[in-house]
Amino acid sequence: MNSNSGSPAHSNLSDISNVFADTSILLNFAQREVETDFSSKIIESDSLEVIVGVTVAEEIEAVRERRSDIYEDFMDFILYEEDKISEYTPASRRTYFDDNDREHIRDLQRVLLGYDSRAEIQRILRNFTRAVERRIDYIQEEIISKSKFDHQPAMTVLFTLDPTIPNKDDRKVVGDAALWAAEADDSSGVFVTKDSQDIIRYSEEVNTALCEVRNEAWELLIIHPKDLPVNAESHEETKAPSQPAED
Repeated sequence: MNSNSGSPAHSNLSDISNVFADTSILLNFAQREVETDFSSKIIESDSLEVIVGVTVAEEIEAVRERRSDIYEDFMDFILYEEDKISEYTPASRRTYFDDNDREHIRDLQRVLLGYDSRAEIQRILRNFTRAVERRIDYIQEEIISKSKFDHQPAMTVLFTLDPTIPNKDDRKVVGDAALWAAEADDSSGVFVTKDSQDIIRYSEEVNTALCEVRNEAWELLIIHPKDLPVNAESHEETKAPSQPAED
């Protein structure tokens, strides 16, 4: 059990057969060449079913559309601007970049800065964006279409979570996960997210709120993907997206 979690939802992680995944887990899998990969073993596991909720499914589609425009804009910058890669600033070019988009572009810039040739940078970026697209296809076809928990909690649950999780989208994801924990057959009650700052650190407060508005069946064991047994081995260092893995 993650020491930060206040939930008794499941004390033996080696026995679980399913987890509810945050959007951050699916995106970590999709863009694994430019950040530490915590999610591939989870997504590709034969023994662990990955469940997603309505909010996560909607967020993945929104991110897919937004990032497609972002990658196209970044490629235009590389092709037509003489500025250094590090001088690409998303906020000055697009008004609809969110904080996660900006962080992702910074990760991608750090990788691309290791190359001097503009032509090589273009090739790497093309390969990377194609790999991301293939993995999002896989997520939508093999996870979202097959393992989506298609129910959402009442607004009273979301209102109760508001003081603990101010971000509306995070709150909706947690609410979806809690309803899954309470009502889905054979639910493990395990919610996996990379968001340590805004979700994992408030696990105890989240579960207290859920018990107050509903009952203990709604409690979640909220953990980082590194704490799942399938990720027990050490993680590889981040690699440049010069040779994206075939999916």
